[in-house]
Amino acid sequence: MRRSEWTGWVLAAAMAVAASQALAQQDEGPILRPKPKPAAKPAGTTLLVLCDLACDWTLDGEAKGHIQAGGSVKANVVIGQHLVVADTLDGLDKVEKEIDIETTKQTLVRIELTPVHDARLQVEQAASDKAAQEAREKAARKLAAQQFTQAIRLDNQKRYEEALPLYHSACYGGVAGACNNLGVFYVNGQGVSQDYAQARTLYQKACDAGEMMGCSNLGELYDNGQGGAQDYVQARNLDQKACDGGSMAGCFNLGHMYESGEGVTQDYVQARTLYQKACDGRYMTGCFRLGVLYHSGAGVDQDDAQARTLYQKACDGGDMDSCRDLGLFYQNGQGGSQDSAQARALFQKACNGGNQIACRNLSDLP
Repeated sequence: MRRSEWTGWVLAAAMAVAASQALAQQDEGPILRPKPKPAAKPAGTTLLVLCDLACDWTLDGEAKGHIQAGGSVKANVVIGQHLVVADTLDGLDKVEKEIDIETTKQTLVRIELTPVHDARLQVEQAASDKAAQEAREKAARKLAAQQFTQAIRLDNQKRYEEALPLYHSACYGGVAGACNNLGVFYVNGQGVSQDYAQARTLYQKACDAGEMMGCSNLGELYDNGQGGAQDYVQARNLDQKACDGGSMAGCFNLGHMYESGEGVTQDYVQARTLYQKACDGRYMTGCFRLGVLYHSGAGVDQDDAQARTLYQKACDGGDMDSCRDLGLFYQNGQGGSQDSAQARALFQKACNGGNQIACRNLSDLP
């Protein structure tokens, strides 16, 4: 091989190796890569926190320590949203503040715990005052109830002058029944001068407080025109209220209005219904008046036997008018057998109970 041919072959081979190496480098990719630029750090700033009361505080849930009353602390923060929470040292008062920092300038946060603290104390004081007031009222009600009980005992012993001030204190201490009983004293002049107007006032107070006996007694005063103008409409309304509220005296009084036709259209059937309700409720005068209706046949079929039964029930319950009329039935043999001895015993019982007609009946007996 000539020198020129050898030189060409060597040159061609070298070029082929170089080309092969270049292709290999293209398959593997570049050996050196550019490094990424580091992320920029968030801008920082300073937070100045002031607390008007001594407090412990946190920043974004991290405890930061204690701040003296009226003092302040600094903390490094980044721009953005943050939550500052401060509690009084006793843990009873708390303030939370959400802040949005948009500048690198120092941010001031004032924590005002005093309004929260004062508001809590006001609520606690109000609750304490309310509890104290309720305790005083409870004690007053208890005392009034005791006075009412003592007054009833003295009343039953006919010690009216001693019972009077106790009824008065109990009435104005919130015991509606005491107001009613005090009104009865003024109606009857027991321990005090008779005063129907004052009785009206007391019965009204009792009725307004839910004492139905006060309503029925007030209705009776309106019915009779005692202590003020006569007003049958008002009497009827009060008796109806009392009857509906469970006062058998109210049912009786309303029944009497229907029997007599005072303030209402006379209606013996309605009267009988109301007397029956009163009698069933053990209001003995209702039994007596129901017996009168059966004796007269007003609103019912005339039935002296039924009248005698009702008179007996009422007499046993302490109604002296019933004892007197039952005595007449036994004297005359009405509704059953005639029995003079029984008639005498009944007249005597009624007379002893203050029924003057029975006393005269007794004196007329042979």
